[in-house]
Amino acid sequence: MPQIFPLRELCFPDSSWMIWEITENEAYFNQIPDSWKITLPSNHALELKRLESLAARFCLWQLVKNQIGYELVLVKSSNNRPFFQDSDWKLSISHSYPYVAAAISKQKNIGIDLEKKTRNIQKVAPRFLSTTELEWSEMDSKKLLAAWTVKEAIYKAQHQAGLDFRKEISFDCQFPLQKGHVQVDQESTDFDIWHEEFPQFGISLAIRN
Repeated sequence: MPQIFPLRELCFPDSSWMIWEITENEAYFNQIPDSWKITLPSNHALELKRLESLAARFCLWQLVKNQIGYELVLVKSSNNRPFFQDSDWKLSISHSYPYVAAAISKQKNIGIDLEKKTRNIQKVAPRFLSTTELEWSEMDSKKLLAAWTVKEAIYKAQHQAGLDFRKEISFDCQFPLQKGHVQVDQESTDFDIWHEEFPQFGISLAIRN
């Protein structure tokens, strides 16, 4: 079955997520509203990227139908970020072929990130982890996968371009990761974290407090 079910029940109120493994062609995901397809890539050279984006929006559409019960208008911001027009519902999507994911939350900013285990995170760890976080990780692959996806999810939920992953985005160094933070100048923002590891990938969810 293409849908991949989380191992644990999501504990965040008014929030939901969906994970999917793409085994279908583009025609299957074309069930989404036509208005949701307007900003999708149309260049043939970007065919795989279009399939990923379409599958992620399909997951998003399923969440909207099941959780909200009525159709929302999906648009893109000036910095190419999708959002629901004139709605309190927040969203986030992530894809790394053949896996995609989507998440929604009422009122609270949400971020989701999915990363396959084939990526060499050890190589880039010093670029996104602080000295304390590096020591905590012990360069363990499970911890590094969680750390990378958590920081990406926080970045998406924060909605603030240009954040320094090593200096401005952090998490409490305990495993499994549960709390994250953004510190910019004197302003601090806290996040609740949810992370799961599957055989082929890891995925993290961040919800702004």
